[in-house]
Amino acid sequence: MREMLLRGLTLLVILFLISSKIYSCEKKKLQPVDGYKKSHTGKIKNRIKKFSEKQLLVITNIANLEQTHKIFLSLFRCQASVESFVKKVVYLGSGRSSNQDNGSRNERGSLSKLDDSLYDGVVVIMDTLGEEVAEELRISYLKSFVEKKKHIFMSINRVIGKKANDLLSELNIQVYGKQGYVNDHFNSILLEGKNKDEREKLNRAFYTSEIIQDTPIVRSNNQEKEKILFKGTAHSVLLKRKYYLDVLTCTKSCLLYDKNNNILKKQKQGKELLLVSSIQMENNFRFIFSSSSDIFSDLFFKINEDNINFTVNIIQWNLKMSGIIRYNNFKIFKNRFKKNTSFFINDFVYMSIDFYELIDDYWVPFKKNDIQFELLKMKIVYRNFLDIYKNVNNPTYYTYFILPNEQGVYTLQIYYLRKGYNILNLEYFIPVRTFLHYDKNKKVPFKNYPFYFYIYLSLLCFFIFTLIILFDNSERKSTHKEKKNN
Repeated sequence: MREMLLRGLTLLVILFLISSKIYSCEKKKLQPVDGYKKSHTGKIKNRIKKFSEKQLLVITNIANLEQTHKIFLSLFRCQASVESFVKKVVYLGSGRSSNQDNGSRNERGSLSKLDDSLYDGVVVIMDTLGEEVAEELRISYLKSFVEKKKHIFMSINRVIGKKANDLLSELNIQVYGKQGYVNDHFNSILLEGKNKDEREKLNRAFYTSEIIQDTPIVRSNNQEKEKILFKGTAHSVLLKRKYYLDVLTCTKSCLLYDKNNNILKKQKQGKELLLVSSIQMENNFRFIFSSSSDIFSDLFFKINEDNINFTVNIIQWNLKMSGIIRYNNFKIFKNRFKKNTSFFINDFVYMSIDFYELIDDYWVPFKKNDIQFELLKMKIVYRNFLDIYKNVNNPTYYTYFILPNEQGVYTLQIYYLRKGYNILNLEYFIPVRTFLHYDKNKKVPFKNYPFYFYIYLSLLCFFIFTLIILFDNSERKSTHKEKKNN
């Protein structure tokens, strides 16, 4: 009995470790540059291909997706280019499969034959995620994008069945209710003047302006608050708070209903209902989940232009075309000498580094006052904020600090986690040693000059005395005179 309990406990621990796997953030070692190298000021055109060129795979079960969501598919591109990133559209379930380039059709279940290494990301847009589609949409295939730090954009109108819920839970998503929906009768769209088909598609649709603020995920050029036309259900994220953000939520008067139009009182209500969320793991993998596919349809885009602007923003963030911080020109040296020299205890050190942010395919100086650095050995020795210049076009952060009075190898670390941005984990090793006899400062303090004067005077006297003894022939002359007298 005891052995069975131990085996069961071991199995539970293993399952817990597997289920709670958090992809670690890669540490990047800083390489110092010449201290006289100047920083690039102002905007810099992006020339890094991984931030401007993508190969995307679209998976769907909406049979006429390329007609109902034509604008949505065209948004997956670089602003400076007309060519779409979508290279293949795969239809699951009772749909079809087609290649966007040549219009050729593939057989059902062809997802297993697709190599995930050929694509930089996957877009999953579904009407209903049921048992059949969940079997074809293998979780192992989706997780391969997570492990390789690629992108996943997923939107689903409704979820039916245990397998479908299990698939979403593997992606740390839980959708509320079985065929349930959210609605806000105080902000519902007016259906007057709409035809029968539009009325059916816009039934239970409502407006919400609860959009995330002060992040690079959604940027608005208008002073007026945007309103998003939404129709679908709500969801929650099964992760720690630091890994996800509420991009779009319901209004205060929003409620959750079941398929029989009954209010689910035990569930969350109002602003607690999450409609669109963004997830970013430690390895900077990005995941956008929307519990509605209708908000990305051409009909919703036609009725409400704010839906287009909102979609463009979250797509760019998902594809790492915004919310990216890049570093450059790391410098560290003693205050007097702008070159890499050996560091000794109690040295006064200057350190600087440039940070840029990717906005509209340009690298713009990143200006925030909350970037910290740490100097640590076994524990944190020193921690402080980096200083910035007032000039908006200057990307340089800098600081001065004194090295400890104990020798050893210290780590200079910059770990920056700000909502909506990629995680920076930078480090640089500083070997600090004590002075050897040939490293010590040879400059004599003024107060010690009398002491050294007496020493050098004694040496001089000793030298003169030695010369006198060596060249003194008085004794020889006296003996010579004595011989003559005799």
